[in-house]
Amino acid sequence: MEEGIVIVGGGFGGLAAAKALDRAGVPYLLLDARNHHLFQPLLYQVATGFLEAPAIAYPLRPLLRKGRFLLARVEGVDLKGRRLLLEGGEALPYRHLIVATGSRPHDLGVLGVGEHALFLKTLEDALKIRNRLLKVLEEAAWGQKSLRFVVVGGGPTGVELSGALAEFLRYVLPRDFPEIPGTEVHLLEAGPRLLPAFRPGLSAYALKALSGLGVRVALQAQVDRVEKGGVVLKDGTFFPADLVLWAVGVRGNPLPGLPQDPRGRVPTDPYLRLPDHPEVYVVGDVNGLGLPGVAPVALQQGAWAAHNLLRTLKGEAPLPFRYRDRGQLAVIGRNKAVAELGRLAFAGFPAWLLWALVHVRELIGFRNRLLVLLSWALAYFFREPGVRVLWGRP
Repeated sequence: MEEGIVIVGGGFGGLAAAKALDRAGVPYLLLDARNHHLFQPLLYQVATGFLEAPAIAYPLRPLLRKGRFLLARVEGVDLKGRRLLLEGGEALPYRHLIVATGSRPHDLGVLGVGEHALFLKTLEDALKIRNRLLKVLEEAAWGQKSLRFVVVGGGPTGVELSGALAEFLRYVLPRDFPEIPGTEVHLLEAGPRLLPAFRPGLSAYALKALSGLGVRVALQAQVDRVEKGGVVLKDGTFFPADLVLWAVGVRGNPLPGLPQDPRGRVPTDPYLRLPDHPEVYVVGDVNGLGLPGVAPVALQQGAWAAHNLLRTLKGEAPLPFRYRDRGQLAVIGRNKAVAELGRLAFAGFPAWLLWALVHVRELIGFRNRLLVLLSWALAYFFREPGVRVLWGRP
């Protein structure tokens, strides 16, 4: 049976498209290999024990008013036949398709990353980091040895992850692991400054704030390979590490059968459609218009694709997509963050407060907002990240 409108992907882009169709009262089918929407910007807090996994995951079915949900893994698309090829050999015909399959981690061709480093892209990745973190802490406590952690990538994810890890270790070790004599957190960035998408002044603030937390930042540190015991740079410098976290490099995750460039992005026209298949829209991290792979782009493109599709159904001409850059935020630690909003740029507590408000607002569901606020309040006022829960889940 042919479906009218099919959305593949329940992330930011797919959900934005679904909400736009809901408002228009148009039925659709949303497919995803997982039955929940994941708020990825806070994954690093799950990885470091400040939040529990349910706080940033929300079931997809209750979010779809006019649409239906199908838990399925799409293995490819037959553009000529207008069919989605599903795991198990089934095929799902469609009339209109919105592809919002997001991105996946990319090792950038660096040897050993897949074998010896941990990514942070999914809920499973975050929980794997938590479990590995617990394991190395327990082993170090038993052997009464120091620990070294290496985070690769000085973008927002790397900065936020290394800052959260440093705060976690600062408050947890003296209380729960007095046997460990010390820890080091190293952040490696291949470029000349942290947060290269931000203004230089904010990059300098981030460097100073991380250093204040005890993070040792190495700039222009290009990784040659990752080994079992650490990271080797292009110049031969070796950083020993008990845990390597890979926070740099993502690649589009297009459906097999779609055209793609070397970055895994699908080339589209300005209306977000495949040039030779105007019934197919591509949005978010997998879209090839050259915009950054961030949540605001996916949200705006998802809604815009749905609006253009609705215009097409009415016999109206589609409109070209224009991204409205509303700024960017990155948190470094307690009361420390950077914000860039148009011509405004500021740092410190005001940026941290804005970051917190924006993230709580963007979370889906009252329960999730409440869980996050309570967890943050516990960590802020009592310096008590959610490590008590972490210890119960080795």
